[in-house]
Amino acid sequence: MYHKLTTVTSVFLLVALSIISWGYSAQAETTLIMGTGLPGGNYYKLGQLLADAVNKYTAQTGIRIKPRPTDGSFSNLKGLQDGEFQLGITQADAEYMAWNGKGHWAKNGKFKGLRTVYELYTEAVTCVATVESGIKTCADFRGKRVALGTEGSGTHINALEALSTCWLKPSDLGQALSVNPPQAVKLMTQGKLDAFFYTVGHPNNQLRKFIANYGRASMVPFMPTKAMSSQAPYYQKYFIWASDYPGLRNHGMKVDTFGIPSFLVTTDKVPAKIIYEIGRIFLSQLEYFKRNLPPMREVDPPERQSKRDLHWGVSAPFHEGIKKLSKERGIR
Repeated sequence: MYHKLTTVTSVFLLVALSIISWGYSAQAETTLIMGTGLPGGNYYKLGQLLADAVNKYTAQTGIRIKPRPTDGSFSNLKGLQDGEFQLGITQADAEYMAWNGKGHWAKNGKFKGLRTVYELYTEAVTCVATVESGIKTCADFRGKRVALGTEGSGTHINALEALSTCWLKPSDLGQALSVNPPQAVKLMTQGKLDAFFYTVGHPNNQLRKFIANYGRASMVPFMPTKAMSSQAPYYQKYFIWASDYPGLRNHGMKVDTFGIPSFLVTTDKVPAKIIYEIGRIFLSQLEYFKRNLPPMREVDPPERQSKRDLHWGVSAPFHEGIKKLSKERGIR
């Protein structure tokens, strides 16, 4: 069983599948465009799974989801704000910045129409290094060739935070590359990279294949500092099971790091009855998601959640449709 130190589960997971319907007619069909992630990644896969689960009931609900590949969290939030998407997946740190007007949103203003739908799973700040690089702790990055993720991505933001735990910044590296994880894997295979960051849910099949085939990779541990926790309330201590990655050269059973919740998000422009129905369907299919997306195996049923877990990392308010689900269960 996958171990997680803290589960973040949104209010919608507190609600069992209800038999009450909002009374959709089969003739009134609404298509929601959903921003996901890079093809082959967890966000992309989750978008496909959610679309499959919801679209099975289009005749009854009138709701259809159409997933779109994107660069991830920030692309999805921007798409929501611009009206291009009606659903999207994001890390809690990106949601926090959008809601509070920080980072990308410092110039353009707070995204006050943003709404949280539900929690997906915790993602781990992951750094893979070559054995030859000699990188065993974050203090060893100085002068190395490191891929930090594409500019503005969740991975990039988390990489900078991870380096800061050892008082390092990109200029301290030998080379700081703004490339995504698939590109970084290719560069490492070619001998052009010492390490790369990847914020992702575990186990990750693409990462597992690369580590097994490469045979000379290790994961670098990180520990969140008190300063980081106070400035970034969405971080939590976490670890990755080494046994999930055959061929990993780390010693010991686990790799310490810090985790970040991920959420399905929407806007206040999407009707409550639509989000309500999506939540009901997801609840009824939770085991389906666990079977088909390994990181989802950590998501516990609502009755196993503490009050603290339910709200960890949530910045934007829950959507009215999710509040209705919560009220039906008598949970505030």
